[in-house]
Amino acid sequence: MLALVAVGVPQRPLRGQAAPSPAAVTVDSSRHDAATSHRAHLTLVAAGALGAATFNQATAMPAAWPRTWRGYGARVADQAGFAVAEESLRAVLTRASPWRAPRDAAAVPCEGAGPGHAWVARVGRAASCGIARTLVVRTASGARRPNLPLLGAIAGASALSLAWRPERADHGKGLVFVGTRFGVVTGGAALTDAWRALRGRE
Repeated sequence: MLALVAVGVPQRPLRGQAAPSPAAVTVDSSRHDAATSHRAHLTLVAAGALGAATFNQATAMPAAWPRTWRGYGARVADQAGFAVAEESLRAVLTRASPWRAPRDAAAVPCEGAGPGHAWVARVGRAASCGIARTLVVRTASGARRPNLPLLGAIAGASALSLAWRPERADHGKGLVFVGTRFGVVTGGAALTDAWRALRGRE
């Protein structure tokens, strides 16, 4: 009962204690939203890594790793290592980037992809938005710049994966692997943005 009362009744500041300003409340709310969004992102990354490892296990990729529990563990570790490398490189490159995109850059509306337009036109517009948002970022002034943090992180993490992948023994296979993983991950990012635009969830 006391807990319900404590939750339901606004707490007044103690005598001599100043009430929090609206600006402080807004900052705290923004930080909470950012933390929640970051946790959701990491959850999706972990789920994606596990799903990719399971798919690779089912299709026996790479063939050098057996389709056993040990092989499955190697595939999970491979995906987890790639995810950690990508997220770490992206954080570093974001700080080092000569231009900074605003925090709400992903919230720029994708015109023509929402309800009220022909389905084929919506799909085409969402696809173009997904590709553009993956390859390009807009700065605070509206200028278009290459999305170096994302693309650099994917390329770097793909190359780092060769440290434990069997393709490292063959130069040609290593290059093919890096190119393939870069293309698959970049395409996946574009599809994710396109799907969000198509559903109207910017």
